[in-house]
Amino acid sequence: MINNTSLPAYAVVQSLAGRDKDHLYVVVGKLANPYVWIADGRKYKVGKPKKKNCRHLCVLRDSPVPQRMSDEWIRSVLNRAKVELTREVTHV
Repeated sequence: MINNTSLPAYAVVQSLAGRDKDHLYVVVGKLANPYVWIADGRKYKVGKPKKKNCRHLCVLRDSPVPQRMSDEWIRSVLNRAKVELTREVTHV
């Protein structure tokens, strides 16, 4: 089980449960255990992130710490993660 202390900030995560299942997000903040704030730069922006239980997230990879957190940076990180995921699937 993942708790929010072991979930790194700015990590790319995949939702495992809920109506947003299989969507990719970036962790933008931490709340009281076991919740974190996640954003995708489109529907859930940095100014209004989504609260999500860590048990419903799977960490895919860490991302570098940004100089300035923005929706554009989140979208670029998620696009790179999607490309890597599709590359892994097609080469298997």
